[in-house]
Formats: sequence, C-alpha cells, structure tokens
Amino acid sequence: MDDKMIAVIVGIVFVTVFLASQILVISAMGTRQIDRKKLKKRSLDILQAHGDEGLSIVKQHYFDRLGVIEKWFESLFFIAEFKKILEQAGKKQIAYRVALIIALIMLGAGLITWVYTRHLWWVLGSVLVVFVIPLWWLRKQRMSRLDKFEEQLPDALQMMSRSMSIGYSFLESMTVVAKEMSPPISLEFAKTVEEIKYGRDIEVAFILMIERVPSLSLIAMTTAINIQKETGGNLSEVLLKISHVLNNRFKLHRRIKTLSADGTKSAWVLIFLPFALFAILNMLNPGYFDPLFKSTDREMVLAIFLGLEILAMLWIRLIINIDA
Repeated sequence: MDDKMIAVIVGIVFVTVFLASQILVISAMGTRQIDRKKLKKRSLDILQAHGDEGLSIVKQHYFDRLGVIEKWFESLFFIAEFKKILEQAGKKQIAYRVALIIALIMLGAGLITWVYTRHLWWVLGSVLVVFVIPLWWLRKQRMSRLDKFEEQLPDALQMMSRSMSIGYSFLESMTVVAKEMSPPISLEFAKTVEEIKYGRDIEVAFILMIERVPSLSLIAMTTAINIQKETGGNLSEVLLKISHVLNNRFKLHRRIKTLSADGTKSAWVLIFLPFALFAILNMLNPGYFDPLFKSTDREMVLAIFLGLEILAMLWIRLIINIDA
C-alpha cells in the first residue's frame, strides 16, 4: 500500500469520525436550524420596530476598550462569528487573539508535518485537524452551556415568581436570580439587568439575551412577559405557570434522550463496523485488499464508500432524533 492510499484511508477515517460525532451526538436542548432562522428574523423585526441597531451596551463597552487595529480585527465577518461562538460557549477571551493563536498552531503543525513526512496530504490533514478540534470543542462547550441554561431556567422563573409575590419589582427579581443562582443563567440575567439599567427597552434587552442564548424556553418566557406587559395581569402567576411548563418539557427531553441512547450506541457500532472489519481482515490476511489497492478505480470505490457512510449517518440521525 503506497503513501497516497494510506493518506486517503486515514482521511476517510477522520472525516467519518468527525461527521459521526456531529451527526449522532444529540443535544437534549437547544433550537433546530428552522427555529434559529425564525428566531433571527423575529429578532431583527423587533429591533427594527424599536429603531435599535441591536448592538449590546455591554459589547459596546467591550469594543471601547480595544485599540483601532483590534477593533478592525474584531469587525471582520469571520471574527465576529467566532466571537459569537466564544460568547455562547461562555468564554471571555478576545476573539481575534484566539483565532490568531489557532492560525499559528495550524502553521506550526503544517511545518512540523512537512519536515517529518514531506507529504502534502499529511500536511493538509494535520492543518485540518488543528483547525477542527478547537471548533469542535467550542461547539461541545456551547451545547453544554445551553443545556445547563435550559435546566436552570424553570428554577429561575420560580425564584422570580416568589420574589415578585413578596413585593419585588420585575427588575429586582431578575437581580435576585443574577446574584443567587450559578452560571450560566446568573451571568446572562446580570447582563440583561445591566442593559435595562442603561436604558434599553425590556423587549430589546431580552432579544439580545436570546441571541446570546438561542433557547426555545427563553423565547417562550420572553413572549409571555411581553404579552403580559401589553395586556396586564399577575406576572408572578404567569412566570410560575411558565416554570411548570418548561419543567415538564425538560423532563420530556431527558426521557427522549434516555430512550434514544440505545439507538445512538447501535449507530456508533454500525458506522465503525466496516473499519473494524477492514482492520481485522488486513491483519489476518495482509494481501486480502490488494485487488482494491491496485485497482485503477480505487479512488472512486473509496469515494462511494465514504458517501454511503455519510448517507447511513444521516439516515440514522433521522431515526433517533425525536423532535419534542
């Protein structure tokens, strides 16, 4: 087996493992792609209705502390998107500096691989791995943080309801949550309280929080608060009812995740079974796959194999991913 074929096989294994980790690992909470698009459109409509640019006052203070060159870096489109990922993952690092460190590590990994292998495919593979791993880790951190926020939200609403029932105002009840509860919900509520204290409209402040934490439960809470603000009524009772509904929804999601766990494990086994068989047969009979490696159509065969693997992952995803 030549070096090019080894590189192709290693690349197929890497792509399969990465795609499987993204497709089969189902978050218990969060929003789906269609919900995110609707949320984005709704947010823009509300911001335009209020004549607001949508720039958080907290973010504005962050930009004010940066130099001219740093502001230019932070204003770049891909850096702004990376900053959003960092923020949703709960990281406070400056986005362009993290991106620069990742770029330098990618360059170093590529140079080291070239020195030891002198093979372009291995260089590209090492650079791709160094690029993907930080983004994968940040995505996992983001999913974990959103899940924890969703889990904390019913308790936060109950705390707000009890605070308002003893005479606290709505803003004071949010401050109680920011002080008494643990991150990430305490940090997000603290930022929203700060926005409102600076004079931001409550509806806009909540829209900005939804952009930081794209949660369907938070959207439900915000919608109920806005309706109550316009129509009147007992907000304490409304928050308590929302808390009860969200608590039941959270239990349902956990139940679904538990029931689909067996399906996820079976999916991992089915996806990696061809690779296991390849390794075992190659050890028992090293010449077993020589007809494939010596064939002129080997790249096409491997491409078809990779395509079928991806198709299988998507199909299994549809089966085990239950929307509720």
